[in-house]
Amino acid sequence: MAVQIEKLTSHFGARLTGFSIQDGISEDDFRVINRAINEYGLIVMPNQPLTDDTQIAFSERFGPLEETLTGAVGAGSKLVRVTNILPDGTIKDPNSQLALFTRANFLWHTDSSFKETPAKFSLLSGRELPKKGGGDTEFASTAVAFDELPTELRQVVEGKIAIHSIAHSREKFQKGSSTEEQRRRLPPVQQALVRTNPLTGRKSIHIASHISGVVGMADDVGQKLAEKLLEVAANPSKIYRHQWSANDAVMWDNRATIHRATPYDETGDRRLMIRTTVSDFGPTVMNGTIVEGA
Repeated sequence: MAVQIEKLTSHFGARLTGFSIQDGISEDDFRVINRAINEYGLIVMPNQPLTDDTQIAFSERFGPLEETLTGAVGAGSKLVRVTNILPDGTIKDPNSQLALFTRANFLWHTDSSFKETPAKFSLLSGRELPKKGGGDTEFASTAVAFDELPTELRQVVEGKIAIHSIAHSREKFQKGSSTEEQRRRLPPVQQALVRTNPLTGRKSIHIASHISGVVGMADDVGQKLAEKLLEVAANPSKIYRHQWSANDAVMWDNRATIHRATPYDETGDRRLMIRTTVSDFGPTVMNGTIVEGA
């Protein structure tokens, strides 16, 4: 059975069925899936029960995987445990630094734009879902946002370089959400503000709550520009909200989408999601200059 594609919204995103990641993906089917994630920015693949090894193997077909960052559960591995469950099976203290650090994911962001080499794709699988509901994930397209920018604003963002910092987004969400070690290991980096998909040629805005400024602009002016771009991208009429079902596998293009978590009962319910993160080709900015093809 060939891969079936159904649009999620009129703006972006697609639902893909007709294949099993666990049983193996043919080269023909993989080409269709790869084209879909590049074209639609977000793909939902229901009924895909994944093991850690299977998720890693499938994700690695798209490129090399990142290691989990310092301060997250599973640090140093290829798997990010997006969860309120600690390794010993207990529920994490909602007031702990670990909980505060991950709770900043309630802000609109892209994964790993705070790293010199940002993320290309992320794949999140639903392993254990809250029984009381909640814990949805919202997505918006920054490719659609770029298309809809007024000509004047589009001219402002073209060729600009933004400064991304995970400490900025964590501290913006709540003071004390980042540690000195995290700030030392993940200092601010520069990223191209506009990205071009090498497969489709489509442009998008590379924005996130991690942006602390824009090169060549006063800090407050750069932050206001970033906030304006987030406002355009996250127009309520253009948001897709994914309500998770068991064994959903959802993949998104960090170059062309933003996403955010939504709340659930972190103290009385359990939620376990496993993420693999595919690295991009390399830095988008080197020595203060945007890399060709970024």
